[in-house]
Amino acid sequence: MIWKNRVVAKHLFTEEEDYDSVQKSMNDIADVLEKEPCFSGFEIIINFRKLPKGNGVLKVVDYANALIDEMYDFADQNAIWIE
Repeated sequence: MIWKNRVVAKHLFTEEEDYDSVQKSMNDIADVLEKEPCFSGFEIIINFRKLPKGNGVLKVVDYANALIDEMYDFADQNAIWIE
């Protein structure tokens, strides 16, 4: 695949699993994505900023990981390299 765009965001990922750390990481990632024209059609970015705290079964990190998966799917579909 030929990548059309490159976005630097992986350094913003956290290995912490507490709500505040995960939410900060997702806000920081959203800040980067919102500045990138290649992510202009990524409508679920709003969800990066309002993560649920968890429900006893799913944790905040589970919600964040699902959104990160969506980000990678969008990137793959639009030839965007995320590093």
